[in-house]
Amino acid sequence: MALCGRNSRVLPALWALLAVLLVPWRLWAIEDIEECTWQVVLNKFETVGKNGMSDRFFSQEPLETVDNVFRPLVDAPTDQDEKYLSFPYYLKINYSCNGESSEAQVRKGHLTGLKPVVLVTFQSPVNFHRWKIEQLQIQMEAAPFRSKEECIAEEVCVMSWYTPMPIKNGSVVMRVDVSSNGLGPFIHDKRFQVNINGFLQRQQDDTLQFTVGNEIFNLIPRYFVNVPSRPLWHTVDQAPVLILGGISDEKFILLTDTSFRDFFLVELNIDSCWVGSFYCPQASFTATIYDAIATESTLFIRQNQLVYYFTGTYITLHESNHGSGSWVRVLANECIKRLCPVHFHSNGSEYIMALTTGKREGYVHFGTITDGHVSFQLLPKQRSVCEGIEVVNCSITWAVFIADDYNLLMLVEIEAPTTRNYFQVVSYDLVRDNLVILYTIPEFIPDARGLEFLMILGTESYTNFPMVPKGMFYNPYKNLLLIWGNFLLQSYNYENFIYLADFPKEESIKYLVNSFHGDMAIVTETEEIWYLLEGSYRMYKLFPSKGWGMYINLQMMHQSSLYTSNETMVTLFYEDSKLYQLVYLMNNQKGRLVKRLMPVEELLMYHQLSDHYLLHQRGNQLTLPFTNFCPFTVIRLRDLPNPQVYTRQERYQAHPPRMLEPSGFHDENSLAVYQGLIYHLLCLHSKYLKDYYFYLASNLQSASNVYIDMASYEKIYDLKAKHELPERIFLDKGTSYSFSVFLTVRGHSINLQERVLAAVDLGSKVDLGVVLADPGCLEAVVKEEVLTNRNSVLFWVTLSDKRSCFDQGISGHHLLKTSMLVKVVGTVGRCFQNTHQGPRMQGNFMVPVLIGCPPGKRLAFDITYTLEYNRLQNKHYFDCVNVDPEMPCFLFRDIFYPFFLIQDLVTGDSGSFQGSYVLKVIGGGPTMDTIREYSEEEIYRFNSPLDKTQSLIWTTKNTTTTKDPAFNIMTHQSLGIEWLCLRNSPCHDTIPHTIFAPEFFFKVLVSNRGVDKSTYCDYQLTFLLHIHGLPLSAKRALLILMVSSSVFIGLVILYIVFCLLLPVVVKACNTLRWKINNIITSESYYTYTSPSRIFSGTSETKSKVSSSVSSSVSSKVVEEKEEAPVETSKKHSIT
Repeated sequence: MALCGRNSRVLPALWALLAVLLVPWRLWAIEDIEECTWQVVLNKFETVGKNGMSDRFFSQEPLETVDNVFRPLVDAPTDQDEKYLSFPYYLKINYSCNGESSEAQVRKGHLTGLKPVVLVTFQSPVNFHRWKIEQLQIQMEAAPFRSKEECIAEEVCVMSWYTPMPIKNGSVVMRVDVSSNGLGPFIHDKRFQVNINGFLQRQQDDTLQFTVGNEIFNLIPRYFVNVPSRPLWHTVDQAPVLILGGISDEKFILLTDTSFRDFFLVELNIDSCWVGSFYCPQASFTATIYDAIATESTLFIRQNQLVYYFTGTYITLHESNHGSGSWVRVLANECIKRLCPVHFHSNGSEYIMALTTGKREGYVHFGTITDGHVSFQLLPKQRSVCEGIEVVNCSITWAVFIADDYNLLMLVEIEAPTTRNYFQVVSYDLVRDNLVILYTIPEFIPDARGLEFLMILGTESYTNFPMVPKGMFYNPYKNLLLIWGNFLLQSYNYENFIYLADFPKEESIKYLVNSFHGDMAIVTETEEIWYLLEGSYRMYKLFPSKGWGMYINLQMMHQSSLYTSNETMVTLFYEDSKLYQLVYLMNNQKGRLVKRLMPVEELLMYHQLSDHYLLHQRGNQLTLPFTNFCPFTVIRLRDLPNPQVYTRQERYQAHPPRMLEPSGFHDENSLAVYQGLIYHLLCLHSKYLKDYYFYLASNLQSASNVYIDMASYEKIYDLKAKHELPERIFLDKGTSYSFSVFLTVRGHSINLQERVLAAVDLGSKVDLGVVLADPGCLEAVVKEEVLTNRNSVLFWVTLSDKRSCFDQGISGHHLLKTSMLVKVVGTVGRCFQNTHQGPRMQGNFMVPVLIGCPPGKRLAFDITYTLEYNRLQNKHYFDCVNVDPEMPCFLFRDIFYPFFLIQDLVTGDSGSFQGSYVLKVIGGGPTMDTIREYSEEEIYRFNSPLDKTQSLIWTTKNTTTTKDPAFNIMTHQSLGIEWLCLRNSPCHDTIPHTIFAPEFFFKVLVSNRGVDKSTYCDYQLTFLLHIHGLPLSAKRALLILMVSSSVFIGLVILYIVFCLLLPVVVKACNTLRWKINNIITSESYYTYTSPSRIFSGTSETKSKVSSSVSSSVSSKVVEEKEEAPVETSKKHSIT
């Protein structure tokens, strides 16, 4: 009795001590250390510099306003012939400390050198058929800008930092990470979701209005207080706008484009009709929006039995404005009882499933969303599920879609006439159109007998509690299927299931929330929150719990605005692997909706401390020792490779133009220049031009007082690892990823004599395990090294692809999702690390792995090495007469040796392509303007060694062919290509257009699909090959020879005739000319000797002159045969 009394006195002290241990370290910190956080809003160009202004991310088209700013920059390294455009928005950046914004603090940060660094990450698009798949980032340094408000101070009163907010075609979801440059006050890095909202439209008064409905500005408590929570369904990482229904008797939804950093209550513009019939029984009518699902550009809702969708206006996705004008009702003649989400996109589309009841019971309407276009297909195609599994009556309770296998898993409730209903998991293959029963769920809950989990084998004992399945959940990264209700079953092969016994059978699960990074949360019908770390079987109750109550009390003591005693959870969701709550708080009869972080680590720490303690008797007093059950004191990741090779993350960096003013503040013109340069940088990236925007021009002061250093606009190829595993890993065929885990074992130091025994002891105290979701596709090798002198163990981990689970695909397409889980044994819920942002769990590392052709790789024609090698092998090289540096010529009679490069656009590396490939000529023409595409039949005749129609364009001495064997297989070691241009080929008998030999342009396709075993990448390259010196056909050569000979002989004969007849012709011409002159002379004589005097004095004088000239001419004609001296003297006398 005395001991019990002392225990009762000790327990209050125990809870107080636990409360002190639970308080975050920052509550113990010195008061003068301010906790600061970043603040980010969007501004249009017109609102830059105005205090308290923010804009919605609505406009998507570039602006032309900055082009006029670039014109005066004649001395800056810009292209004056380029038309510069800009993005419509800026990011305005500030920070606040201890929740209060201080203009003086911001000025102090600027004066101490603080410059925010903004990293914008663009999410890859869904439709990879239209847009290139890439992991793109751009890092920008923010520019300081003075407020436009009136200021009495000489320099500045209010200021902010600005960067352009870039937009990329195909991406509507952007993550903005703001960090410090390391100067000024210490500010934690912070991430913001900045997404495009395509469900807004601009009115005539320049205000924005929702296209899906009318905004409700009064969030009254009735909408949220004591209203059950509901799941937040959307396509993971792809939906820019999230919606949440479930507001009782109102057609309202919560809508957000910032992941509930801010939100709107919208009343939907739907007809709210209700059609009850014999085939569609409906017990009652309500305006409540039951199911709400958001995809990349389309929103889906269910109200009663009706389904609607609305497609937003996303020009960056669809390249056109085909958004919905109103809500579109689909499946109008169907009775829909539930919408089921598909969390991941695949094959360039997103999916949704609608479960039917009434006349279509046993069918699923499978919806496909591609580029905003929605279509539904009734599955199964031939007969209902009930008929397929040969039962009379059944009902589909839930469905999940497994995209990798193209299978539909359905939870089917079967009505038995004599016994109670039972449930089965049924698989439907969408390709083969067949149904298979995978698993029959036990009728009652198993008796675990104190175990954490139980393997369901059929031989175990059961309780009297019936199993009531309600839904399913599938994680494609772990191949994990969960069946939930008043129990939780999990399976990795859809056939063998494990029962998790920690979950109480008296509760019933309402929905699951998964981070897809190794942990998940469970919400019950009574709003309990449970937590499960994947890879373990221990479940933890987070709410309600003693730890939660103590945490709430501590937060209220700290006067936190995020916690009250009266609150209602609206939803629970993961964001960036962190669990968040959306709760409605009531305080002093006023309510508000807030987003807050769920303190999972703090609650698990409390759970550990409260469950693992013993009271020790020391003399007359009881002591309270705590044992740390974490097997290590230090854990570090080491030897991490540079991440870009595996993450495929492309990153550009940019700095604002330098202002030559002493204060360093920017103006509107310099911000416009910054916008134009960022826009042009991304344009060059999208066009595969230069890796970074750089001009070799003078860096001089321009007329706008702006200095542009183009060397600061570059692509970063050498990002370093940050002592943590990457967000994801891409593995090509046979590639591997290696790193090491350093663990310091908990315990005392070891002297020299004990080292031999300690090496074995250390290795037994800590164990490292690697769990692979697909062991048939991946393999992991772990090597252990005991560091006795450091009381530590070093584990080397190598993850490799087994070259067996993927065919070939285009870069970034159809990747196989899997994962690797690295865990230190015995650390779940036991190991935590205190950081400046609170405790963090340790000992578990889950990394998604994507197997296939990584994004950012392409095949290129290595023209430089091809020219060099051809010159070496053929002992010469003859280019075309008209040299084109970008398209060198190759001589027809030379053996052609092509070489190719694999270009890595992420790391900047390029190397020789060592794999096998098939080369085909798929088009051609004698000139660039006359190139035509060949048909499939022509391509076969012109390239196949099996062709018997004398149509081959080329051949090779290689004997390796494809399986058919229709085409030759080439490698970098091939014996080269010999050009043939046989009689029926298009390059045969090419007519020359000049005096030089004929030329021909071949359009060549190079592909490694189906013939290359060195990579998962399906490379396809099309390029033009210029061949000159083509021979003529025998007939045309003979004809040209005959014509040329005839012309030559004719010219020779003509020359001979000309030489022989020339003297005779000259003599005849002279005689003829003499006779003509005699006739003219005689006629002139008789004319000038006439006795008549007709003319006057003036005329007479002219007649004498004319007579004298005529006489002189006559005399010359008469006496032309006389001697030359005499003739000359007469001429002089006449003159």
